[in-house]
Amino acid sequence: MICKIKGVLSMKMYNAMIEHFKQIPISLHVPGHHYQTIGHLDNLELKYDVTEISGMDDYHHPDDIIKNSQLSINKVGYDSRFLVNGTTVGLLAVILSFIEAGEVPSVAIMRNAHKSIYNAIALGKGSAYILPTNVSDTTKEYSGIDIGAIDKDVLPHIKLVVLTYPNYFGETYDIKAAIDYFHSYHIPVLIDEAHGAHFDISEHFPVSSLKYAADFVVQSYHKTLPAFTMSSVIHINHAISEDIKYQINHLLSILQSSSPSYMLMLGLEHADTFYKHYKDRLFFKRRTTLLKALRKVFDVIEAEDPLKIMLMHEHYSGIELAHLLERYGIFTELSNEKFVLCVLPLWHEDDRYLFELLIDRVNNIKLDSNRDSNEVKSEMLYNQLDGSYIAQTSNNIINITLDESIGRVCAEHIIPYPPGIPYILEGEMITEEQVQHVKSFISDGGKIHGIYDYKIRVWE
Repeated sequence: MICKIKGVLSMKMYNAMIEHFKQIPISLHVPGHHYQTIGHLDNLELKYDVTEISGMDDYHHPDDIIKNSQLSINKVGYDSRFLVNGTTVGLLAVILSFIEAGEVPSVAIMRNAHKSIYNAIALGKGSAYILPTNVSDTTKEYSGIDIGAIDKDVLPHIKLVVLTYPNYFGETYDIKAAIDYFHSYHIPVLIDEAHGAHFDISEHFPVSSLKYAADFVVQSYHKTLPAFTMSSVIHINHAISEDIKYQINHLLSILQSSSPSYMLMLGLEHADTFYKHYKDRLFFKRRTTLLKALRKVFDVIEAEDPLKIMLMHEHYSGIELAHLLERYGIFTELSNEKFVLCVLPLWHEDDRYLFELLIDRVNNIKLDSNRDSNEVKSEMLYNQLDGSYIAQTSNNIINITLDESIGRVCAEHIIPYPPGIPYILEGEMITEEQVQHVKSFISDGGKIHGIYDYKIRVWE
C-alpha cells in the first residue's frame, strides 16, 4: 500500500521516476545498461536480492559461488574482485595501503584525478605530488602526463603513482610509456580506468592498461557495460606481494558495506559475460548512422573511445545544448561551457534500445541560428597545475559569499559534478577569476559541489 499525505504521494523519488519515464527518455549517459535496453539485466528478478543464507556465499569471506564467480572474471595476470561501493572504494583501498602521513608527497597523481583520489589522500593524512598533466588539443581537457617535465627529485619518496586513463571524455594517451617509466623507478602504478571497463571488448576499441602490466586497475563496469550503478571491479597484478594484497582486501572489507548487494554482484557477473561475447558490428553501423544525423545539426567531436562523442554549436553553450536535447527527450552525460558529452550504448543484435526514435528526434531538432555566438569564457574549467597537494585540517572554518572569498583559502574542494574533478583544491588560494567562473557556471545551470547559495567555506 502506498502511503499518502494530504492526497500527495510521499514517495518523492518514485514519483520523479514515474514522471521521467512518461516522456520515453532516451539515454546517452551512464549507466551502461541505458534504462535496461542494453544487455539482459531484466532477467535478474528483484527476489534475487538475498543475503548470506545456505547455498549462497559471504562476500567478505567467499569460498563458494562468489569466489568462483570472481575467478571467472579474472584477467590474464590478475586477480579480480567485485566492488559494491563503486570504483571509489577500490581507489581508496589501494591508496590507503601505500600513503604515508605527512607533508612529504608519498603518492603521485594527475591534476584531473577524481575527487575520491583526493579524499584518499585526506583520509591518509598525506600529501601528493601532482604530475605535470597535458591538455588535449581537441577538448582542452586534461589527458596524459608530460613525462619529460616530471621532477625526478620527488620520485624517491613516491610509494604509488595514480594515473587516470582514459579521461572522462574518452581521450587516451600512451599509458604503456607512463607505466614503464614509473616501473623503471620501481614505483607501483594504480590506474583509475573507471571509464574504460569496455576497453579491448573488440579490436576497434582502445587497449586497456591491463595489457601493460599495471599493478592495480579499477574499472567502473556500470559506466559502459550493462551493470547496476555502484558496480565495479578491482584487478590486482599477480606480481603484487601477499602482504599488500592482504592489506587492500582488508581495507575493502572495512570500507564496504557488511551487507553487500547480491543484485550488484549478479549484475557484474552478467556484464562480464556480455563483455566476453560482444560483437561490435551493429554498434559501428548505428554509430555511423547517428553521427551522420548529428552532424546535420551540431559540430561533432570524436574521441579515441568510440563510445564518447561531444556536441558543439557556435550559438549555444554545452549547458544550453543539454537543456535543448532534453526538450526532445534525449538525456546526455555532461555539459559545460564548450560542449555536451554523450555516452553511446554498446548496441547489440537483440537490444531494446530505441534507436529509430533517437534518430527521429535528432532529425527534428530545431536550433535558433539568429542567436549571438557562444563566447566560451575560458578554455578550461580547471587550472593547469603541477606541484603538490597536502591534505588540510582546520577547525576555524567560516561560510562566506563567493565575492568575499577572493584571496581567502578554500576549506573544501570545489567540484563541478559531473565529472567530479576539483576545480579549486582545498587549501588553495581563491582568485577573482575562479569566483567569476564559478558564478557564471552556476548561473548557466551547471552544478558544483561545495557551493551552496553562492556561498563557500574558507579558513577564517
